[in-house]
Amino acid sequence: MILRAAPDARQIPLIDVGFGLSQVLPVLVLLAYVPEDTTVLLEQPEMHLHPAAQAGLADILIEVAKVRNLQVLVESHSEHLLARLQRRVAEEVINDSDVALYFCRHDGHKSEITSLELSEFGEIQNWPENFFGDAMGEAVAMIEARARREE
Repeated sequence: MILRAAPDARQIPLIDVGFGLSQVLPVLVLLAYVPEDTTVLLEQPEMHLHPAAQAGLADILIEVAKVRNLQVLVESHSEHLLARLQRRVAEEVINDSDVALYFCRHDGHKSEITSLELSEFGEIQNWPENFFGDAMGEAVAMIEARARREE
């Protein structure tokens, strides 16, 4: 299979574009051809994709949900996919009422599912603590390490 990024771009064999595209291509085909008004279940469709492509995948999911009237259930750990989804809610591309987010926590004995509260501005009101790590803490620790080395 030969691909092009744009009509005037050079042709690239599928085998040369990277593993991520070959993994997401069946997802894209499914979303294009599944009957309208159906439910699609996807497990980590963003796996092996570049962060920018993960965000772009969120746009595709929103588009097919709206245009093809699909209910798309996605299990994901992608901060980039979630951030784009939140942005599109804030931009009013999709309504917060059309999005449901859940967080699953395992305490060693059982799993508990919590519904995340998404505002009309794309903000998660009850964000699970340190779900995506502690970006601010990591940045502070790096700056402190640099300061110690420069002393």
